[in-house]
Amino acid sequence: MIGKLDQKIALERQVRTPDGGGGQTLDWVPFPSDPKPWAKVELKGGGEVAQGGGTVAKQRALFTIRARSDLRASDRILWGDLVWNIVSVGRPVARARYQVIEAVAGELSA
Repeated sequence: MIGKLDQKIALERQVRTPDGGGGQTLDWVPFPSDPKPWAKVELKGGGEVAQGGGTVAKQRALFTIRARSDLRASDRILWGDLVWNIVSVGRPVARARYQVIEAVAGELSA
């Protein structure tokens, strides 16, 4: 499997930061530990969906990475000039070396 982890991805998490006016904003920041792991990427098809008065082109993919315990479905992946929203995080079983993340990317077009 190690030779198939041939794509560098970036992992990000949304955090609240002070906005200077007493409120907070939501920002995406890189993971504090190993924010750019190697992955095997498998594109799994896509399609178009009507949304918000336009059409959204969606692409689904599976990202296989070395097992880690700090991923959440609310995190996201940056890969191939797209933002990939994590749909599910496969939890590695005892002694598992890898885990699979399902993610979706989409862009709104008029």
